[in-house]
Amino acid sequence: MTRFKRLSLLLALLLSFTLLPASLQADEINRDRKIALLFDTGGPGDGSYNDAARKALAIAKKKYGLYEPNVRELVTDGTVGDRIYRLRLMARSGYFMMIAIGPANAEAVRRVSQEYPDLEFSIINDATVSGLNVFSHVFDEKQSAYIAGFAAALASRSKRVLYVATDTPEMNRLGPYFEAGVRSAEKRAIEGVREGQFQIGITSDPSGYKVLMDQGADVIYSTWNLDSAVLNEVIKRNRERNRISQIKIIGNVPDQYYLKLAIARPHLLLSIERNITKAMDMTIRTTVLGEYLLDSIDAKNSVFGKRHTFYNQGLSIKYHNDVARSYKVAIDREIARLKREKAKF
Repeated sequence: MTRFKRLSLLLALLLSFTLLPASLQADEINRDRKIALLFDTGGPGDGSYNDAARKALAIAKKKYGLYEPNVRELVTDGTVGDRIYRLRLMARSGYFMMIAIGPANAEAVRRVSQEYPDLEFSIINDATVSGLNVFSHVFDEKQSAYIAGFAAALASRSKRVLYVATDTPEMNRLGPYFEAGVRSAEKRAIEGVREGQFQIGITSDPSGYKVLMDQGADVIYSTWNLDSAVLNEVIKRNRERNRISQIKIIGNVPDQYYLKLAIARPHLLLSIERNITKAMDMTIRTTVLGEYLLDSIDAKNSVFGKRHTFYNQGLSIKYHNDVARSYKVAIDREIARLKREKAKF
């Protein structure tokens, strides 16, 4: 073999190695470290975080070559006592990483992580549990509200937009960001729209959002997740309207499972998607490769983990029709501007 051919072969081998997924380059993937996933109330089949987490876990199992029973899924009856019991059972059974879904599992994670400081815990969609052995994944709801407001302003014909929150604390926390997104659209993206021209409704009152719809709100950002009442109201009103005057919804997935139903699709403008697959992959990777992730989410309260944003692909936008897709360039530009200017949320 000539020197040139040997060099070409070596380069080809190096290139093929670097193109492999980073997880597969590791010499030691510890597949004996047991992993347990504790679902939130309802378990698989909820169409929400539980299903998203189960799908993400299946992807991670395939990626890292994991196998049962070293990876186990647990369903709770919803009581705090049962959640604690199941996490303790896994800890006593030699499981190294316990992953829990949702804020309702926070107290169980808090208790059991303190009892077993040498084991690892992760909680998805919560940032209230402190401890060096707890890794929290949260999705930036303030960024979501801001971009929803920006998109709502782009799409509104009536110049009346609406934010419907689940409760008053959520309304107070996210309402200002929704309004800021609308005001930014006035300044940056809509030709011929004067600053202050938009009328912005913000409410958590079940009857209040109907009044605001009566007043002409035609694009709604809803974080209401108690039931499908907001969607139902939009569907009812749209059945009485022509194609041009339809009301459109912006929502969050997987938070609002009903947005994925076929009946919801004609009424959606866009949905803001939480990347549960990325969160799960980060957790599994740290487990099987022995890595440690100690990014600070809340330094004051010693909460560690990852804040998933539009900047790091933890959040993304799904456009549900051609009209929504026509706003993609403007929305991408706004996200890039926020990242470039290091906007704090």
